[in-house]
Amino acid sequence: MRMHLWVLSVTFLSACGGGGDGSMPVPSSALSYCGVTTGIGRIEGTVTSVHDGDTIMVNGQSIRLDSIDAPELSQAWGIQSRDHLAALVLNQRVTVTYAKKDLYERVVGTVFKPDCTNVSLKQVSSGAAWYYEAYQCEIEIRLRTAYAAAQTSARTAALGLWGAPAVAPWVFRNGVDAKVPASCPNGDAPSD
Repeated sequence: MRMHLWVLSVTFLSACGGGGDGSMPVPSSALSYCGVTTGIGRIEGTVTSVHDGDTIMVNGQSIRLDSIDAPELSQAWGIQSRDHLAALVLNQRVTVTYAKKDLYERVVGTVFKPDCTNVSLKQVSSGAAWYYEAYQCEIEIRLRTAYAAAQTSARTAALGLWGAPAVAPWVFRNGVDAKVPASCPNGDAPSD
């Protein structure tokens, strides 16, 4: 039964782009945290380091912020993205909610500050990261809409990476654009 559920989870994630990076779901059910539907996994602690604009360390665990992709450190705006994230969370308490780990055994999760600020959304709204639409089926429709609106607003205002020519990190890494799903398995239309 557990294997059957795991296969269904992988199939679901693959259908909307979630399996392409080798992500392995951590068995969980959905819960709500700060008014957002999240995975059951929880890590609470202080951020001890910030690797780049979408990776932090909490309680000795590497955390990859979900729903976003920040410039690589060797890319234009990579250092600024990391520094923006550090200003948001370094040496501060956070709660990470998650339902999976990636190929590198990093927890892929939503990071919340004590006031319920969604750190990934803050990175996008400030122009420090892209909304990673290839994985939009993994988040609820309200979050998809919020990320899309935050990115549109940052782009329109030419904030951060939108103020200079910037190449999406997935293009920088792979030379190709990420595959964005036309629809999600639950019938929700992807965000625009």
